[in-house]
Amino acid sequence: MAEPTPDDDTTHRLVDLLLDRRRADKELGQHYLLDPKVLDRAVELASLSDTSHVLEVGPGPGTLTLRLVAAGARVTAIEIDEVACEHLRRTRGEELDSGRLSLVEGDALQVGWPDDITHVVSNPPFQISSPLLAKVDRWQSSARNRGDAPLKAVVLLLQEEFAQRMAMEEGPASRGPLGMQTAFHWHCELDALVPPHAFAPHPAIHSRLLRLTPRNLAADLGVEVDMRLVKRMVDEAFLERRKKVKNRLKRPPKRIERVPGWHRARWRDAVSSLLGKFELEGVRSDWREVRPDELEPVEWLRIGSELERVNHS
Repeated sequence: MAEPTPDDDTTHRLVDLLLDRRRADKELGQHYLLDPKVLDRAVELASLSDTSHVLEVGPGPGTLTLRLVAAGARVTAIEIDEVACEHLRRTRGEELDSGRLSLVEGDALQVGWPDDITHVVSNPPFQISSPLLAKVDRWQSSARNRGDAPLKAVVLLLQEEFAQRMAMEEGPASRGPLGMQTAFHWHCELDALVPPHAFAPHPAIHSRLLRLTPRNLAADLGVEVDMRLVKRMVDEAFLERRKKVKNRLKRPPKRIERVPGWHRARWRDAVSSLLGKFELEGVRSDWREVRPDELEPVEWLRIGSELERVNHS
């Protein structure tokens, strides 16, 4: 059963108790969120229930942790900072004793994650945003391979610019490999914009709440393609985003040999055949002449699928 949401005084008190023990560590990217509305919104976006098992990376003072538990969820919190771990053991003893909260002291990028988590909800250090998302993707793929239920939602508070690149809501200028790879596997929604003064200490930039809900864009559209091929193709194309797609495709992607059935000579032959086709189903007619950021995620999927078909014919 959910408990009452912590009030503003509790939020500030938890942060003050930790900061009294030690100043925030800049090398660990420690900026503690003070705004209870943003904390409450993060929990709301996750849509938790009493069957939810949430992974929180970098709980720090435990302000978000307390709200996750109050929402009825079971929480596994991974914290690398020894002082913060001591603080959590001291202030969250009841939840730890009951098993509703599990505290893991270590690096969230290195330690194993529980197999049964249903959500990731976190205010992670900005500098680990990319590797954290990569680990979320690996966990999601591993869960599917095991036949386990994948994550229901991921809610993160990220650097504003990074979140914008993930969501790609500003048209071609905002598109890049990060956003494309996200779009293939997740529905990405930007939410509250959070100013620096909402944290202690203040970061130098604005932050943004972002929610990811899982999807398989290729399967949803009936496109059969090896996503390893698409990833390498997109990464290579965006290395020189001002050049036309046809010119970027002529160069074999790095490590293309790691994709089963491909090597550099096969890539060149397949691309040569593909560029000779008049049109591709579901892809704009001038796709060869546009820049990589002018193509939609589904068009990249269809180009990859056609490359595979040509390669295997």
